[in-house]
Amino acid sequence: MRLGIFGGTFNPIHLGHLRVAEEVRETLELEKILFVPSYLPPHKELDSGVPGGIRLEIVRRAVSSNPFFELSAFEVEQGGNSYSVRTIDHLRRLHRTTPYFILGQDAFNEILTWYDAQRLFDLAHFAVMSRPGAIRPDLKDVLAEAASRFEKTSYGYVNSQGNRIVFVDVTPLDISSSKIRDLCRQGRSITYLVPREVEEYIRSERIYE
Repeated sequence: MRLGIFGGTFNPIHLGHLRVAEEVRETLELEKILFVPSYLPPHKELDSGVPGGIRLEIVRRAVSSNPFFELSAFEVEQGGNSYSVRTIDHLRRLHRTTPYFILGQDAFNEILTWYDAQRLFDLAHFAVMSRPGAIRPDLKDVLAEAASRFEKTSYGYVNSQGNRIVFVDVTPLDISSSKIRDLCRQGRSITYLVPREVEEYIRSERIYE
């Protein structure tokens, strides 16, 4: 299976997340993308203290209409700090495939600060989302000495295990979860920023008010 893993706080998930995931899926011909809401993100404070179970339900509603998208509750069910290396290792073994780990270019640029970062490249391909026309970093600037494990190719980089780093241009939608939370607190509309099912759930449960 050609599997993608897309993690995040998803507080809440919005149309920007869904659109870039669809573009990555199409570009890399992925059969499925798993959306993995984090429990406690190590690099980011979880604003509003929205419990993992509620964010799971938000994501479940958001992806329900796309047959290529699926929710994974792994990190929320595990509890504690949500380390990507553990999630990837688990999903790799569960689905018996080397997945594509999907992340933005800004996050990729800081990858060496992540927990057990070097092992990540033994477990997964990397699909790095970037804006069209954005300058792609030299791998040495991101991975330092670890860059020597990779060779440059026409599509990105590859290591001796065949694990790839590919850069995927995606459409940048100017939508943010923080903006959506602010609008909810102000009692303003979030229509066309999130799927209708998500908007109805957020409003009915007064999640960010």
